[in-house]
Amino acid sequence: MHNTDVLLIQPPISINERYGRNVGGSGGYLPPLGLAMLAAVLKEKNFNVRIIDPIVMGYRDEDIFGLIEEERPKVIGITSITLTYHMAKTLAGKIRGKYPNILLIIGGHHVTIMPERVLEDTDFNIGVLGEGEETIVEILMLFKSVKYEINEIISRKKLEKIDGIAFKEKDNIFITKPRKLIVDLDALPYPARELLPMEKYIPLPNQYKKQPVVHMTAIRGCPYSCSFCSNNKIFGRKIRYRSPDKVVEEIKFVIKKYAAKEISFWDDMMTVDKKWMNEFCDILIKENVGINWTCYSRVDSIDEPMIQKMKIAGCWNIFFGFESGVQELLDNIHKGITIEQIKIANDLCKKIGIDVRASFMFALPGETPALARKTIEFAKKLNPDYVQFCITTPYPGTKLYADAHKYGRLIKDYTKFSIWEPVFIPWGYDNSDEIKAIEKTAMREFYLRPAYILSRLKKIDSIEDILRYINGVRFLLGFIVSS
Repeated sequence: MHNTDVLLIQPPISINERYGRNVGGSGGYLPPLGLAMLAAVLKEKNFNVRIIDPIVMGYRDEDIFGLIEEERPKVIGITSITLTYHMAKTLAGKIRGKYPNILLIIGGHHVTIMPERVLEDTDFNIGVLGEGEETIVEILMLFKSVKYEINEIISRKKLEKIDGIAFKEKDNIFITKPRKLIVDLDALPYPARELLPMEKYIPLPNQYKKQPVVHMTAIRGCPYSCSFCSNNKIFGRKIRYRSPDKVVEEIKFVIKKYAAKEISFWDDMMTVDKKWMNEFCDILIKENVGINWTCYSRVDSIDEPMIQKMKIAGCWNIFFGFESGVQELLDNIHKGITIEQIKIANDLCKKIGIDVRASFMFALPGETPALARKTIEFAKKLNPDYVQFCITTPYPGTKLYADAHKYGRLIKDYTKFSIWEPVFIPWGYDNSDEIKAIEKTAMREFYLRPAYILSRLKKIDSIEDILRYINGVRFLLGFIVSS
């Protein structure tokens, strides 16, 4: 018995479940960085912590319960987005049935957006709302004064002093005042990656060149107000940065510890501040760090000098949300960009030699199959290196969710809120099958063009490229062959 204080669990969702089809075991498992951050701050306070990522670790329910029996954690925390909420709920119910005295905490997007409903509907005692690093420490510190007795902890008198939580006391639910966002991100420790099987986290084939790949964040928040995005509910619209020095310091750390050959940055918008990006690149270049990296950006946030410097500093691939080839549809989702800006950004990256990963959305508010057809033609004309054709998903807490009834029919089956299943059917479509057919057509027409296939073959320069492309074909077949 190891006497673990806190057990943190990622809901067990497979790649095929995430994409709603069989994508052939082509990679795409991502580390639960949020849980790793919570674990890191708890370890700093001398709490014993363990993380379970069941799918990646090969754990079934009986394995999880066996570990709970062995470790006897006093607290179990489960993270959940909308898609995995039903899994978190089911797992919590099973744990509560076997271990009634364990404190159960849920965190993540879904509980942040609808805390009362989640606590009414589940066996969780506490919901952590928004950023959780400071909140989880304060909750755990209560144990030092209440002797680990759950009935003593679930007390309004004690818990109402902790900002940013929802909790159940008997049949009553209370929500405390919002927690202020963390200002000094440099003060946070590195994620506790040592608690995860790092070698098993391999991105999708179009997201890396060389392994091992380590995932990282440098920035929190996004200043934009796209109607389909719920991230502002978690991180706010105010941008907070780790210093470029600290980010490079972490890159050097993971190169040494995990032999990282590439960094995959998860930040919503890494190029929002040109001064920050230029300083970050200058340090990478000056110190000859020699690492490949990828990031997310917006078409109206880049210019040629910055892109050139990013290329020199090791950036080889940028993800852009182009979303549509129809200006009216872009305006409907408050994207705040123009078709012309999309063309300029795409051409600029091609000129500099940085691969473009482009995201498009079907079933947007106001869309019809004819307008979707324009987006497909636009994507083929732009010819980015990779595309993903998502299906519009109005997540709870977004403007699109609130306004969905104005534009179409919303099916509130959260098990399908994945951006790959048609849960929102605009008035311009007859049914969900029509949306699925559009998506399949787009994937087939974009990727099966002889000119596109030839262009990918010309870029092969290693065995690793060949293996990536084989995995990429498996993934593609899942979309164009599935019913």
